[in-house]
Amino acid sequence: MYNMIENEYKFKYLLVGNPNCGKSTLFNRLTGLRQKTGNFQGVTVEKKTGFASTSEGEREIWDLPGIFSLDGNSEDKKIASKQILSRHQEDRVIYILDSLQLERSLQLLISILDSGAKVQVVLTMKDLLSRRNISIDTAALKKAFGVNFYLINTKSFADIDSIRNNLFNKDNFLQGNQIWKWETKEESILKKIYKSIDKDANKEMKFAIIEAIKESQNDLEDRFSNLFPEPTKSLINEISSKGKFSIQNQLIAKSVAIKKILSAAVKESSINHSTISKADKILLHPVYGMISFFVIMGLIFQFLFSWAEIPMDGIDWIIASIQTLVSNSLPEGPLSALITDGIIGGVGSVLVFIPQISLLFFFIEIMEESGYMARVSFVMDRVMGKFGLSGKSFIPLLSSAACAVPAIMGARTIENKSDRITTILISPLIMCSARYPVYILIIGTIFVSDTALGIFNLQGFMLFLLFLLGLLTSLTFGLIFKKTLFRSSTSYFLMELPSYKLPSLISIIQNVISKIKTFLKNAGQIILYISVILWFLSYYPIQIDSEGNIDSKITQSYAATFGKKIEPIIQPLGFDWKIGISLLTSFAAREVMVSTLAILYGVDEADEENPTLREAMKSDTREDGSKLWTPLTGFCLLVFFAYASQCMSTLAVVKRETNSYFWPFFQFTYMTVLAYVSSLFVYQIGGILGY
Repeated sequence: MYNMIENEYKFKYLLVGNPNCGKSTLFNRLTGLRQKTGNFQGVTVEKKTGFASTSEGEREIWDLPGIFSLDGNSEDKKIASKQILSRHQEDRVIYILDSLQLERSLQLLISILDSGAKVQVVLTMKDLLSRRNISIDTAALKKAFGVNFYLINTKSFADIDSIRNNLFNKDNFLQGNQIWKWETKEESILKKIYKSIDKDANKEMKFAIIEAIKESQNDLEDRFSNLFPEPTKSLINEISSKGKFSIQNQLIAKSVAIKKILSAAVKESSINHSTISKADKILLHPVYGMISFFVIMGLIFQFLFSWAEIPMDGIDWIIASIQTLVSNSLPEGPLSALITDGIIGGVGSVLVFIPQISLLFFFIEIMEESGYMARVSFVMDRVMGKFGLSGKSFIPLLSSAACAVPAIMGARTIENKSDRITTILISPLIMCSARYPVYILIIGTIFVSDTALGIFNLQGFMLFLLFLLGLLTSLTFGLIFKKTLFRSSTSYFLMELPSYKLPSLISIIQNVISKIKTFLKNAGQIILYISVILWFLSYYPIQIDSEGNIDSKITQSYAATFGKKIEPIIQPLGFDWKIGISLLTSFAAREVMVSTLAILYGVDEADEENPTLREAMKSDTREDGSKLWTPLTGFCLLVFFAYASQCMSTLAVVKRETNSYFWPFFQFTYMTVLAYVSSLFVYQIGGILGY
């Protein structure tokens, strides 16, 4: 532990618990939107920090990654354990415990108490306990463990407010009791060790000794030299020959102690699990579960079109009104065109599809909080196994449907290194939210929007097919990489299914707002800068006519000149110079293609939902007079966008997560080649068939 004076250090509260225990929900409730994300110093694992208001002022809280023990193998679990074990002496641990998984959760609590941490415990799922007629005697738990226990429903403001002052009172945090012991031989050996060092050895020192013995049976003398100066050989021999300080024996001893405590503290009446059992019989079935997943995803994509239409029209109207106001306020010329088309148009092309992005984030949050996402991983494990991966890779892949960047960061939970890198390499193939504006524009241009039964339409169906295309391609390349790059490595998938939970609407909204802020901050800036640069390239050089008026023609601009030079490279794909320019700009961020096409087509107030841009695209022709935007051209462009690596942020995070320049370079190369070859194949075959 660190030895620092209290007034030189501002202590923090560490939120610790198993995955899916309600920890993040409590964190969101305590901190509201006063949160920020970043990385732990020196590592790529993300941390969430926030500030909570208490009677003593603002208090800093860290939401650590969920762990089951202090011996985790994956990167995020290692860093969480490190933060707990190397905490400052003034730090406090708020342990979040799932009331429906008491025995499993108390194992980790005991380890934290053994380390000497000062702890308070929050029992969640109070509402579910009531439904199942289970009662927990928190007073009995407090007496047994020697720390405070609070039973709450994390979705209830009243429950949170009732414990807030107690939770942030430093005096309420206690070190707790030693509730378990080793077998007689091991205990006698430990007593000899403690006598040989210092009579005043504290709990932290004793915990360190146990960990040293447990982890280093083969080099005890080296490890012990750091703990006490003169370890005797006889003592080390006694530990090696007689002591059974294994993790297994430790777990058995803890389990026995926990069962004795719970037998007195928990009362359970007859429980009816019929509803849960019926749901899992369908959702966990190898066939019905798979069908259920694809039906749910299909409905989500339908809703993205039908539900987002009104708010998108509203944002579109606001952007158009602002452009009109600015245009009428400024004299006609370069400055007016820059502000209306370059700046406002660029920002508008981002804002207009926020409703659809928000809906996607909203649905994914529901699946995660309800416990359904874990069940999808369980069902998909069998399928993933055929492609050389485990079900643990499926959650990052599915998260890529929102954004590949957090999905790649989510791969930290995968212990197997080859599985982790493979998942990182194939995650960007899944259809992400950045592709939606482009897909919406192209699909809306070449497909009709007629609906069936009020919600089902061809556009939503095409979006779902593109999701399936990305998923199947990612799995195929996962198999290729596992058979070539990572042939010697195998993995397995173990997980405990969380109980079903009613999602917290407030928590979901907070998470969606946080993700939208990040999206706008990262993608919005890139789009704005590129839109302004592209406006300049498409507006200049200008000519002055005989009457002194400015004449700017897109076909004579710098952008057109450059685009026509690269046109021979993309002509075999059915693309012209305007599509070529939009492809180049979209390599910075996929969404840029929409504003790029709007600027190149010279359409004011344009976005992916604006019929003016669509009409301009539909009427565009090649030099021979044939239509440019045919269904075949649209299909080829959709395929190119489905596969191409068009996101600098993704490549940057791959570099950071793998700590290597090779893997982002490899990812960019194979995805770009795949995009070009696939589009070439589709266009040439389509041409042969007469499309």
